[in-house]
Amino acid sequence: MPVYKTEAIVIRRANLGEADRILTLFTREYGKLAAVAKGARKPRSRFAGRLELFTQLRALLARGRTLDVVSQVDVIDPFAALRADLARMGAASFVAEVTDKATPDREAQPAIYSVLRQGLRMIAASDPGMAVMWYAAQILSLSGYGPVVDRCVVCGKMVAGPGAFSFSLGGSVCGADRGRDPEAVPASAVALAAIGFLREASAAALSRISLQRRQRAEVEGLLRRYLEYRLEAKLRSPPVIERLSRPT
Repeated sequence: MPVYKTEAIVIRRANLGEADRILTLFTREYGKLAAVAKGARKPRSRFAGRLELFTQLRALLARGRTLDVVSQVDVIDPFAALRADLARMGAASFVAEVTDKATPDREAQPAIYSVLRQGLRMIAASDPGMAVMWYAAQILSLSGYGPVVDRCVVCGKMVAGPGAFSFSLGGSVCGADRGRDPEAVPASAVALAAIGFLREASAAALSRISLQRRQRAEVEGLLRRYLEYRLEAKLRSPPVIERLSRPT
């Protein structure tokens, strides 16, 4: 079988049979692909501890008829901190789920691979909630659905102050055009400005933004609902994140 090397991040995995494991890998060179790691669940497997969720690795794979086969892996970054803390694990799960749903199979998207890696690093080392919002804004833009928040998406006029956000139209709508989408939702000026910042900001610039709890909840809600609209799927991870973030 032909073999190839790639750099990848594990975004999903499932058991197969008694000892094997199916992995969904998001690779730098080939995009998203599925592969089987044979014997990965055996106690003495050579893959033991190397194929955990969110792990960044270099892999040697062999092409198969239905699934490619993982032959060898070297861990680049285990991202162990993401699995040691429930809040960080929930945030990383959101990022992995969105990546899985937003990308087709075997289509190289190095820019998404780069922001995925950056997003996981931020979740591991800093504010996981802010990292999640940044990643949501980034992947929307890279997928061609970047929200327009500085002007009306219908007429192009600048939007000043509170306005409305249309998921179907892809951004802010002014008072005159709000009737174009009866399902447009109110959006504060702070939330719209924050989404615009998250869309354009580098990962290193996130320390410059500060949001109160209510403002953060609004931004998170707008980005999540817009993602779900564009993905045409209900995301499973946000309710988990919400439960984990509740004060005990």
